[in-house]
Amino acid sequence: MTDMKKIMLVDDEQSILNSLKRELFDWCSDSRIEIISFTNPVEAFAALDIEKEVFLVISDLRMPEMLGSDLLLKIRDKYPDIITILLTGYSEVEEIMKAVKSGIFAYILKPWDEKYLLTEIGKAYDLAKLKEEKTKYLHMLEEELKWGGELQKKLLQRDVPELVGIKFEIEYQPLPMLYCGGDYYDIIPLQDGNCLVLLGDVAGHGLKAAFITTILKTIIYSEYIRDHQKNGISPADFLRWLNIRISKELSQFPDMLITFVALVINTAGKKIIFSNAGQSHFYLVRGTKFYPIHDEGLCLNISDEAEYKNKSFKIEKGDYVYMFTDGLIEVGDNKSNLTKEITGKILLDETGRNSTPKEIIETFRKESMEGVFYDDITLLSVRIN
Repeated sequence: MTDMKKIMLVDDEQSILNSLKRELFDWCSDSRIEIISFTNPVEAFAALDIEKEVFLVISDLRMPEMLGSDLLLKIRDKYPDIITILLTGYSEVEEIMKAVKSGIFAYILKPWDEKYLLTEIGKAYDLAKLKEEKTKYLHMLEEELKWGGELQKKLLQRDVPELVGIKFEIEYQPLPMLYCGGDYYDIIPLQDGNCLVLLGDVAGHGLKAAFITTILKTIIYSEYIRDHQKNGISPADFLRWLNIRISKELSQFPDMLITFVALVINTAGKKIIFSNAGQSHFYLVRGTKFYPIHDEGLCLNISDEAEYKNKSFKIEKGDYVYMFTDGLIEVGDNKSNLTKEITGKILLDETGRNSTPKEIIETFRKESMEGVFYDDITLLSVRIN
């Protein structure tokens, strides 16, 4: 082990401390563990701020300055990783129960049995090693997730294109503890002067879902956009192609469903053409009104024979279009969705405040009683100037 090389003994009787040291000397020498001792529990507790390598505290129960049960409670609250053992010659059930509630590893009665004492300390040492290995593993896992998150940020489009008459804003928030997720977004200027906007959501969270977004990014650009930019893109045709292509790519993962919506913004014709594959409603905010816009379509990777169709609506100067993944409207532990009316009202109010996507997400967060999201969130806004 590293950073866990000391046992602290606490007893107001120096003779007891000396006896414990003698009992533990050979075992500690073999394990390269140092023994430190205190007759005053208050001083012992204060010393833990300095003695960073203590992994085990063995404390007497009856001491004039502080009961051992109270000492171990304080240690649990401030140093939860330190393992504790209560040593007592008293059969006071109330104090022993207090120590048990504090999470002690064991309690040993005086006079102790040498073999039992060493066995319990050996178990505590093994537990400390397991805790350290778990901490190392969790740290390694966190670093891997952070790396995945940084890679995903680089792969997803960060530089929002500047187009005449259109302003885009994007906010992407994966689950904080996972750093990366299954949300996909892209804004692609087309050679005919139009613009393709994509938003998708891969089922699940973390690295697996993020890896699928990488596949999406790769195949969409290399196998579709380059070949279709010149002649214009139909959102429905694009989704048909993407569904067949991703079903082939994910043939071994039939449960890996993907919701997706594709929009083509036609600035010359003042309209938006869209097709939907199971994605949430998106919203048009115009003046003092909001309009939920939705079209039914199967999620990707359900059936390679799924059909998709185009729909369209007119746009005017001053319009806002909001697209988001369903993490935004899944609030609370029971995943109860906000209604279309509540969602639209929030977006309408936030438009009036000229809020950014990040500020809008915070408003939705406050709408949740728990103030917590349980899924990745992407909110993309389009303003027609």
